[in-house]
Amino acid sequence: MNPGERQPEGALRMRRKRLIATAAIVVGINLILCGCEKESDAALAGSPPAPDDRPALRIATIDNYFAANSYKDDLPVWREVEKRTGVKIVWEVLPREQFGDGMRLRLSKDTDLPDIFYIPDNDPVKLAGKGTILPLDELISANAPNIAGFLREHPDIDKKLRLADGKLYALASVVTGVAYTDPYGLMLRKDWLDRLGLREPATLDEWYAVLKAFKENDPNGNGLRDEIPLLPDIGLKGLKLFGSAVGGHFFYSDGFYPDAGGNVKYEWLSPEAKELVEWWRKLYSEGLLASDFLTKTADSFLSEVAGGRVGALNGFLNLRPKYESGNRQAGDSRAEWVMTVPPGGAGRSGFYEIYGPVSSWFGISRSSPNPELAIRWLDFIYASEEGSRLVNFGVEGLSYTMADGRPQFTEYAARNPDGLDLTRLLRSLGAMPTLPWIRADKGPLSLQPQAMLDSDPVGAAQAAKVRPYLIGAIQLALPTPEEKDTEELYGAPLRAYVETTLARYITGAEEIDWDRFGRTVASLGLDRVLQAKQRQYDRYRGAPSP
Repeated sequence: MNPGERQPEGALRMRRKRLIATAAIVVGINLILCGCEKESDAALAGSPPAPDDRPALRIATIDNYFAANSYKDDLPVWREVEKRTGVKIVWEVLPREQFGDGMRLRLSKDTDLPDIFYIPDNDPVKLAGKGTILPLDELISANAPNIAGFLREHPDIDKKLRLADGKLYALASVVTGVAYTDPYGLMLRKDWLDRLGLREPATLDEWYAVLKAFKENDPNGNGLRDEIPLLPDIGLKGLKLFGSAVGGHFFYSDGFYPDAGGNVKYEWLSPEAKELVEWWRKLYSEGLLASDFLTKTADSFLSEVAGGRVGALNGFLNLRPKYESGNRQAGDSRAEWVMTVPPGGAGRSGFYEIYGPVSSWFGISRSSPNPELAIRWLDFIYASEEGSRLVNFGVEGLSYTMADGRPQFTEYAARNPDGLDLTRLLRSLGAMPTLPWIRADKGPLSLQPQAMLDSDPVGAAQAAKVRPYLIGAIQLALPTPEEKDTEELYGAPLRAYVETTLARYITGAEEIDWDRFGRTVASLGLDRVLQAKQRQYDRYRGAPSP
């Protein structure tokens, strides 16, 4: 569950019934007005058969991030998908915190697998090698014209989806259209800055001064020194956004980044990285960094934010309305969250790495009794214009309308009377799913990101503010089986050691010994990991490896 999805159960049940009933009325009116049910441009099984005779697909994925409305609850978007495709969806879902372990257990038994499933650990390579998931090229060529067309028009995405053998075994969500419109970065309470007469920080020294002022000067105005100056989401990873101040690509690239000559380096071993760790340790020792930041749960994180105690955090820009709404529900009507420019230093500008171009992988299991039906269904929701509108915009007449041939969000969706921000409103209907979907940077499947900006001028202005600071993370081709083995044998233990040691350094559980840190990292097989990353990097950019 995403932070902030939990709400009072009674209110959520009433809201859910009202939303679903309204959506059903709207869909029914649309069908009456057109005189017939709209035929899909990617029909899966001809005219939809009677409900009892419909073919079914079993789909295993993380349950809806709007936790009150499970995909099992006959949500409007998926009810409409079933009508237009003639395919019954049998949902096999678990909350995000449980899905990975549950799916890994099912895969280890290799029995009773669903037709389509979210691949845990973003690892299609191992499952393809074991034959657990089917190769998709022939299935797509024969049954999925929309997917085939999209991949032809987006060769960069096609390249990113293929394994080292050149074949495509899984689909992934495409996020090129939201990398710039919904950036991930550092956010803070602008109203606190204004109250204390401070300006937005742009260096580590300025960040320290702001966080210290948040701790000592009662910016929430309750007469108590109860502020949490910095509460990073997702633990240590959230802190890594400060790495740009020392030139480190620590967030999405995880410290593996090419130098000017195209040679992949491990930036965590640099003297500058040590300076950053020492700065984090200073924050922690002075109470400017939440003492429990390593163990904070999603629910307790949001509780602290909504309660008006948190001054700075990290997250996607689209979470800003949710945070402000929580503050206002708690009685703080002046709350204003802004995304800051990334911290820079030593004559260098800061940066935020952008995510993508793809995320989250989905495969068709070899045990599927009808893989042709599965790929046709995916063709509809993933790459057809009609299916894309459903998963991106929700229900026509309720969450969006058509104007000049383009969908635009309704007033009900953009300024929801129940206080739901646009993202949560869409998810309450079943849109923005935990299934493969596309928000491209061009073409007919690129309309949602701009429509979301159009509905939120404040967010649009903040996205524009940080856009000059956005850079690409390292792009790697999917690994070969040998490279995958290197990652498991050396990469995973190396990362575990680095994460554990950095946490101990920050919290003061261990004195910082950077020389020993570097020697230990090297002894864990860093050279092997760098060689594998270099091959993946070279393969992706089409350059020969040394």
